[in-house]
Amino acid sequence: MYMSFYTAAAGASAQQSKLDVVANNIANINTRGYKSKTSSFSDLVYSNLSGAQGQNASLKIGSGAKIEKTGTVFSHGSIDNTDSKFDLSIDGRGFFALQNPETKEVVYTANGNFIMSRKGNKFYLASKDGYLVLGKNGKPMEITGQENKLEPAVYDFPVEDGFISAGDTNFIPTAKNGKPFLTDTNVRQNSLECSNVDFSKEISKVVEAERAYQYSLKMVETSDEIQSLINTLRS
Repeated sequence: MYMSFYTAAAGASAQQSKLDVVANNIANINTRGYKSKTSSFSDLVYSNLSGAQGQNASLKIGSGAKIEKTGTVFSHGSIDNTDSKFDLSIDGRGFFALQNPETKEVVYTANGNFIMSRKGNKFYLASKDGYLVLGKNGKPMEITGQENKLEPAVYDFPVEDGFISAGDTNFIPTAKNGKPFLTDTNVRQNSLECSNVDFSKEISKVVEAERAYQYSLKMVETSDEIQSLINTLRS
């Protein structure tokens, strides 16, 4: 009886985590360059109900499920035209490289909503949170006013799965991603990539998660009622 209670509680917790991921996607549906997140579930420990120790039995009991990981969908979002020459979008796969001016740490993003930032007597292309956009020479892009077209570096990775979300729309690569390499992917000026969140799919996930959550809570309630009845009969 206690097993059914905790199994249902674990299931409800997992569905709540899924709803949190979906809610975050919907909240960022209008965020430029945002990449939607997905939830992956895994089963918890299964035990034999009967059978010799160490042997598989035909009857098993599970301990519920949990969120194993939250992945990122790197499909390309639609492109919106803008009036700013500092708005850039990547025509295909790839990321802009942004350098923290203080720590020199480099993060990667598909959000090309850039501005002109002054550092001393020079002007640089930068993100709105102050990170400097790297050029093809690996150094921050200086803006002189003589450029016919802004051409920042576009990097790609052997493997997209494994990035760590660093807040906003920035990502930090891990060893799984491999080393970044410079690409010749075209960069569009006066345009921005939109969020790749599919609203209709997210709403479907909300309905699925809410129903599973309700069923799990109903199982918790039923288990509690049965346990109360057993305790009453014992007394």
